[in-house]
Amino acid sequence: MSTGGEVHLPELGVGITYSSKLEPLFEESPHLFDVIEVEPQTMWLETRNSRQPYVLPDAILQKVARLPFRKLVHSVGVPVGGSVPPNPAQLTLLRKTIERLDSPWASDHLSFNSTAEFHTGFFLPPRQTPAGVTTIVASIASLANALPVPIAVETGVSYLRPRTDELPDGAFIASVIERADCGLLLDLHNIFANAANGRQPVEEFLAQIPFERVWEVHIAGGMEMDGFWLDAHSGRIPAPLCKIAEQVIPRLPNLKAIIFEIFPSFIEQVGLDAIGEEMERLRALWNLRGQSVIPTHIPKDPAIEHVWPLQPQPGETSVAAPELWEQTLGNLVIGRIIDSPLAAELSSDPGVTLVARLIQEFRASMIVNIFRLSARFLMLALTPDGLRMILNDFWSKHPPHQFAVTEADAFAAYLRKLELNLPALYSLLAFEQAAIATLTDNQTRVVQFDMDPLPLLRALAAGRMPDQPGTPGQFEIELTADGPAGSIGFDLEAFEQVIPFH
Repeated sequence: MSTGGEVHLPELGVGITYSSKLEPLFEESPHLFDVIEVEPQTMWLETRNSRQPYVLPDAILQKVARLPFRKLVHSVGVPVGGSVPPNPAQLTLLRKTIERLDSPWASDHLSFNSTAEFHTGFFLPPRQTPAGVTTIVASIASLANALPVPIAVETGVSYLRPRTDELPDGAFIASVIERADCGLLLDLHNIFANAANGRQPVEEFLAQIPFERVWEVHIAGGMEMDGFWLDAHSGRIPAPLCKIAEQVIPRLPNLKAIIFEIFPSFIEQVGLDAIGEEMERLRALWNLRGQSVIPTHIPKDPAIEHVWPLQPQPGETSVAAPELWEQTLGNLVIGRIIDSPLAAELSSDPGVTLVARLIQEFRASMIVNIFRLSARFLMLALTPDGLRMILNDFWSKHPPHQFAVTEADAFAAYLRKLELNLPALYSLLAFEQAAIATLTDNQTRVVQFDMDPLPLLRALAAGRMPDQPGTPGQFEIELTADGPAGSIGFDLEAFEQVIPFH
């Protein structure tokens, strides 16, 4: 089945990436939304069961399904920009989510997040060469064959410097989309960030992509960090980006949806009123569709087909195999030292340093959000610098995990091997791990303590150490989902979290 510009899809309108934190706005101002976009992996729970590693809780799915808007599924777990096949268990749940939410199409990213050995902890840019295109087209075909609806591929963000031995971003996207015969999810903030960080100018990028294949547009806000503009989904839409959208949207003949993206952690800071105003801006943009008489697609310059293979410039290393690119870049961003010409070259790229820092910050956030009491205890007992030293050592020995619970479990196992002279720490870890397990599977658990745990738990909840240790003895806490496990300060979204990908 052709899935390019000829596919017949419904017009959905304007919407937003789903978070439970937005539900008050859904209730108060439903007229602002036609569709919500669901990132399915954020709804799944890890089970620690190798036979069924993920489950999709019916209660969560039904809650989303009942919202009075159309639904779109935007996967954040099976990107198509690499050579590593997707996890079959994720594909199974992805199909189920698509079917239950009646999503007319699905999408994922033109990036990679895994090597043959480990998860990278970030969406990384693929190799933009003929071999890279061939690899990606095969990945798209594999995903398309596994899903019950047409798929669109999202334009990625890259913090790396552009390379002269690769095709420009827009021409690369065009080659992939046209050869794969799929839809295009045009993330305007991604290409805005790429241009701001020294990659292809927005105008050049847009001149090279097939507008008729764009089914969906993403738009978001970002922020500055270390001299880069981050695709952080952190706030309101920048005014220059709105002007770009005003020029592009009228030229998209098959546009079916515009989605505003904001990470849940920024919703409170931005405010629901401001988010409502951004949705009104999206509505105005949506109303521009179909108004342009400018050609929607500039014919590809035949010369583009003859620029490959390009010759590397001095200091650059030509790499044919996407697998080697993925392995080298993946190792570098998680802090591993690789001895190769490509590794030496990429190590000098400030973008690699930035991504490595972002991965560490994301991993730290996962652990602190999952083990709130244990992490607070470590900061109070060892100082924040002491906790950071432990985290640095953990990161140097263990690659990232995609889901927060697995990342936290790996950190707990690492802490136990350290055998720190902090007995209360290991009781807290056991308590928090049991609470997470109970909230995940709704099974009652009993946790034992060799002292009265309440003084410690109450003090840590208040951000301090207890004035007096608990009375020695044999104590137990029975954990139930609607009792102690559900009332110790866990944010459900924290341990359903997939590691941030931009």
